[in-house]
Amino acid sequence: MNDWRARILLAAIAVVSVALLRLDATPGRPGSADAEDPTRLLTTPAAGFSRAAAPRAFEFPRDHGPHEDFQTEWWYFTGHLASEDGSEFGFQLTLFRFEIAASITPSPSAWRTPRVLLGHFAVSDFDQRRFHTFERLARAHPDIARIETSPLALHLDDWSIERDAKATAEHWQIRATQDSIALELTLETRQPAVLQGTDGLSRKSATEGNASYYYSLPRLTATGELTVDGQTRAVSGEAWLDREWSSSALEAEQQGWDWFALQLADGSNLMFYQLREAGGAAGAQSAGSFVMADGSVDTLSVGDVEVVVTHWWRSPITGRRYPHGWRLSVPRHDLALTLTPRLADQEWHGRLHYWEGAVRVSGSHAGRGYVELTGY
Repeated sequence: MNDWRARILLAAIAVVSVALLRLDATPGRPGSADAEDPTRLLTTPAAGFSRAAAPRAFEFPRDHGPHEDFQTEWWYFTGHLASEDGSEFGFQLTLFRFEIAASITPSPSAWRTPRVLLGHFAVSDFDQRRFHTFERLARAHPDIARIETSPLALHLDDWSIERDAKATAEHWQIRATQDSIALELTLETRQPAVLQGTDGLSRKSATEGNASYYYSLPRLTATGELTVDGQTRAVSGEAWLDREWSSSALEAEQQGWDWFALQLADGSNLMFYQLREAGGAAGAQSAGSFVMADGSVDTLSVGDVEVVVTHWWRSPITGRRYPHGWRLSVPRHDLALTLTPRLADQEWHGRLHYWEGAVRVSGSHAGRGYVELTGY
């Protein structure tokens, strides 16, 4: 979730983290935070951090790793899986890095750190019509929450994201276990990284520096095991990785966003985020990309994509009303897509509330994808 996409989540981290750093260096994990009005915490630029102000030269595999001079960063996996018995699932595993200050007073304690890691893990069980979600939040500490760079490995307790530096192709391993749900996958990149925005610079408003560096790996072959309610199945499917880092502030008029990441059956991919202004109008910085089956990339702006909500759903838990179906059109690529959620209730009920879930794509092209909705 970009700075625009992650503002509510990261604001909650800031609430918790500020409280933690006011304490003596005492081991322990933070509890829940009051994020009733979180956006006020990220309405001014963070002091002492680098800003995404101009396009940069991306270098892989270096840029798969952390960019510690920026305040926020995330490794964001979503995907679809199927087992041999025909059962189908969606999944999300995300690890966020957040620095609450550019520096702190030196201390011999490993607990005295400005870094916090947040993890979100979800499994959508389409057959059982259940949405399982888990959240973890911890101060960075070598025994609990850490990022290693050579080779790249992120750990939040026993949740992990690792890049296999010895593999001949681009390989990742992701693992997460909680309660009766467990996921262990090997992911192999099938298409090269897509630089979003202008050569990877993704602007979120007209204000200079309100931007992020953003790339996607839109096609990863997934194989491994998924355990749901204690039953373990061999699974395979496809995943999508979004990578982003920034130290951006937010505009007061930005109400929320709708993010679409779609893998179409002909091998093409569509990513589009619609930033919503007050009143629901699409913001001028809404943008995305269409990757054609031959690998060529077309950068999309707000005028290139039409998003029409066809149905709505109200959460019985939070009372929030979310879109629950869309028509998405990109005329110059002859795309006229209908998006239907695989489950109505894919709403997160952790410290914060947002909707993120698997969708089925039909219309001019078949396919599948993930959608994220905030600010409703």
